This record gives sequence, structure tokens and C-alpha cells, in this order.
Amino acid sequence: MTKPPRGIARFDSAAGMVQALAACLHGERFSSPSQSPLLDSLMPPINLLPKRAREWVYTVGGMSEGITARQARRLDVEDIGEWIAGLYPQRTYDAAFIGSSNGALMHVAAALGVPWLPQTFLCPVRAPFSDPDDAQSGFDDGLAAVDALLRADPRIAIHHMQDPNQDRLMLSAMSYFRLKLRALPLAYREFLLRSLAPDATLHIVRCTRDWPVTRTGDRSFYQFGALGGATEREYFEGGPRVARYLARYGVKRTRWDAPAPTLRAPEAEWGYDVALTESIVALAKQKNWRVVEWRFEEPEAFSFATAELYRAWYREMGIESKRLVVDSFLLMDPYTTLRLRAIPFWLVFCTDPSAETLRRFLERESFDEIDMMLFSHGTEGVGVTSIDEWRALTAKAKREGRFLGVDARRYPRDFATFVRFDRALAELKPQYGLPEPMPPAFFEDALRKHGARHGITAHDHNA
Repeated sequence: MTKPPRGIARFDSAAGMVQALAACLHGERFSSPSQSPLLDSLMPPINLLPKRAREWVYTVGGMSEGITARQARRLDVEDIGEWIAGLYPQRTYDAAFIGSSNGALMHVAAALGVPWLPQTFLCPVRAPFSDPDDAQSGFDDGLAAVDALLRADPRIAIHHMQDPNQDRLMLSAMSYFRLKLRALPLAYREFLLRSLAPDATLHIVRCTRDWPVTRTGDRSFYQFGALGGATEREYFEGGPRVARYLARYGVKRTRWDAPAPTLRAPEAEWGYDVALTESIVALAKQKNWRVVEWRFEEPEAFSFATAELYRAWYREMGIESKRLVVDSFLLMDPYTTLRLRAIPFWLVFCTDPSAETLRRFLERESFDEIDMMLFSHGTEGVGVTSIDEWRALTAKAKREGRFLGVDARRYPRDFATFVRFDRALAELKPQYGLPEPMPPAFFEDALRKHGARHGITAHDHNA
């Protein structure tokens, strides 16, 4: 795959997921989120370093993806859009997805053999020697970059996100700016115009999850904290778990002191900005395409529906799948999962809420084999699920549960898992050829049938 332009991070959900889906549509495995053979070759020896050295290398590696504040003024959204669209095979598609990032959705799109265009992507801006726990300084210091990004393109909203619980290592060297498209870039429009069939359907993926934010402009927001192990209340009011976490890292404060929120806005990473819908519907009207919008609040709601969708689809093929493959953040491979005829189940992160999601799923579903990936972000944060708890969940398999490419001794600092996860997945047997694509009508009927009980509703814009 081609190297992305400056201004979009490869270690983020959107970039990782689009590359995983594109690889599947090309008939290939997604074997490397970094897409760097040199970096991948260094990961195993890096994993042998002492804990603090591993953290330092992880931080430096992430910082290399960041841009400077001066470069933020020249951010080219069209270049980013062209890179994303250019990852997919150039052929005619019956449908396309556009909108919120969601790992479970990647498996649906892979089954259908259609592309997904993300609304949100991460633009990291270098900020060396920053204090991840100083929310006010992070807020103040980020305003210049926010102004530069706003000037770069009028079609984007800027969500400056500071999450010292889950992004502690990266935030010591950069600031996170998640950019949401509020209008289709030309690159997306051209891709859809040349790739979609005359009677195609555009599926808008609208995650309604929001978060308390501080408005900094007409198109800009500051978000302290994020969806994960800590609660909104813990980010803004503190608590025993926060105090213990900060003490664990030698921080003198006992809680964070974030700027007061002024409203709720779409969650920076997962939420959907409805401003984009207008240009999607307008383009569809020009081409007489159908537009269906799928709404849901919690990202993992789509995981339940996708598992049911896959099970129903396999049964149509006369297959009773007995294997579960558990994805973690951007660690996934739709191509190999399909070849294994496995049921996919995606988890947002390695935190207690995601572990509880999987636990609820396994209470009513049983599998002979459970294969689990674990994304290591390097922080012993509030709500990070222990390796023993994950092991207990894999033990719910009737025959065998296993981790895929995980060094349990080094989790959650097991950075070599980024290159081992897919190798371990690819070694599983038996594997088959890719099935024929799922019929679009089957997908819509099944998701309308199974989605409602998981909070997923369909809205037809052509009605």
C-alpha cells in the first residue's frame, strides 16, 4: 500500500481500518498497521527492552507520524482523501459506506465486497515535552494548531482531544486533533462517481455517541477524555481509581482539572457530525442512488449485529461456524477471518467496558474456539482489563481459547503484537477461499431484523 500523506496518522482507528478493508478487497491479508517493513522488523527486539525503554520507543515512533504547527496550516484534505480512496480496487461497487469509524463495520463491508470512506481521521501535531495531565495547558497550547487547521480547510471540524488515561505516552510528545469532514472532499466525490453502479446504495454510518466538550470556535472543540476505561465523571470529577492511576505514574495531583464543558458534541473518534449528510444526499440525488442511514449510539452495538449477520449468512451457505475471532481496536484482518469462516467480534479497546461487552455476548453464544487479539497502548490506565481477565474470557471456548500474537508478560506494553497478530491468525486452520460476496439485499434485511435489538435503526433518505 502507498504511504499516506502528512497529516493522517497510521496508528489510528480510521487509517488502520481503511487499510484492513482495502487489503481484503484486494484479496490480501492486513498484516501490518504501520505498513513499514523496517519498523515491523524492529518490533520484536524492541519488545525485549525494559519497560521504560519500550515506552520511550513507542512515543518516539508515534511522534514521527506528527506534523508541526506550521505544517498544519498547509494540511491538504484532498491529498488525504485521494490516499484513502486510492487504497481500494478500481472497480464497480453496488454500495459504499461512509461515516463513523467502526471495526465491526469493516467485516460487514468485507463480506459485501464494498468500500468505506471515513469521516474522521487523526492529525497529530508535535508538542514535545508536554504534560499529558495538565488539561489547561493542553487546551491553551493547542489553540494555535486549532486555528491553523481551521484555516487549512473550511470543510472540516476540529476536535482537539486530550486523554491522559489512554494516550498518556503519545500525549507527552504530540497533541491529538481529530478532524471531521463536514462536506465531501472532491477525492471522495470522484471516487464514488467513477466506482458506484447506477442503482447503488450509499450507507451512512452514524454513531450518535457524544461527549462533553468546550467550544473553541464555530468548527472547533476541546474534548478532555474519551470513550474507554474511565467514565466521564472520573475525567471531570476524579475519584479513587484516578487518584491511584496518577500516583502510579508519580503525578502529584490526585485528579485532573479540565476546562469546563460548554456543550455535548459528537465524540471525537467515534461520533458522526451530521453536517456531512447534506453533501452525501445531494450527490446521491444527482446519480439517483439510494441513501440509507444506520444510527446507533455505542460503537460496540455494531459488533453484536455483525456477529448475528455473519452467522445468518454462513447458515445460508450451509455452514455452522464454531470459531470466534475477537478484534481489538485496529488489530483485525477481515480477509483471514472470512477464510476461516469465523464469526468476527470487534472491541473498541482493552478496557473493562469492552471486556463486559464480550462477556455479555458469550453468555448467549458458544464457540468451540475463541481467538483473541489484544491492542497494547502502553498505559496501565483506569479501567484497563488485566491479562488474567482476558484469559478467563478465552477460556469460555468449549475446546480451545487462545491469544493471537500476544506476549502476556508484556501486555499492555506488548508492542510487537502489531506485527504478530496477523501471522498468528494466518496460521489457524482450516482456511478456505473467499466466499461469494454477501448479497446487498440480504445485508439490509438482516441488519434491519437483527439491528433493532442492539439499538441500530435504519433511516431511508429516499422515502
